[in-house]
Amino acid sequence: MTADTRHSDTSHCSPLIRADTQLFVAHKWPTIRFRLLPPTPEATARVRDEVAAHLTVLSGYGRDVKKQVGRRPGNQQTRQTIVDAASKVFAIKGFRGATVRAIADAAGVDVSMIAHYFGTKQGLFLATLEFPNQAPERFLSTLSGAPDELGERLTRAYLEFWENPETQRQMIIAIKTALTHDEVMEHSRPVITDMIAKAVLTELPGPHPEQRFGFAMAHLLGVAIARYVSKVPPLAEMDLDEVIVHTAPAIQLHLTGD
Repeated sequence: MTADTRHSDTSHCSPLIRADTQLFVAHKWPTIRFRLLPPTPEATARVRDEVAAHLTVLSGYGRDVKKQVGRRPGNQQTRQTIVDAASKVFAIKGFRGATVRAIADAAGVDVSMIAHYFGTKQGLFLATLEFPNQAPERFLSTLSGAPDELGERLTRAYLEFWENPETQRQMIIAIKTALTHDEVMEHSRPVITDMIAKAVLTELPGPHPEQRFGFAMAHLLGVAIARYVSKVPPLAEMDLDEVIVHTAPAIQLHLTGD
């Protein structure tokens, strides 16, 4: 089959077709007939190079997309980075006001990373309420040692936990939200009850150590709320050591009855 080339026009064709008129000769619509002519070595090389260039661009595009999805790649530190950023955002805007997008922006990650690690905003919020590593063990460890200093040791350990800016923000969020969200309270209760139950394994003297430790922790929680959450004067304005001096005797009474 041959082609009448009197009205041929290849200006509308792709670069590959226009690469060499000896490869393709196309007629205008509606009469279209093609004749495949033997390509020259130069035309073959030109087309091969152009195809290779297109493939290179496409493969590079795939790599670029992978780089752009997720501003911070998932790794062992990403989860903690998100939790730290979420704690700050929740502290400023509260649970309802904080958005997943704002948290992702603060953490420098893609929104998909939050779904990957926590599922939902609520799941992320609950993760921000987790005690720092070994915090319960630190409180329980104060029950070992000289019995006449139990109250002072536990009071200092607990209030220093609140004095730390990072853990203070975390505890304030937890307290405020637990008072209005039952699910947050349900999440926090097992951690507290487990810590109280472990008091029986300590050197705390006398019967029912878990009850006495529970009353002591409840008393300390009240002091912490008044000082750090409600900021009730003069308690909020007092020096930490002064607060400990006034609080420790009551905690000692709860722990030992003395």
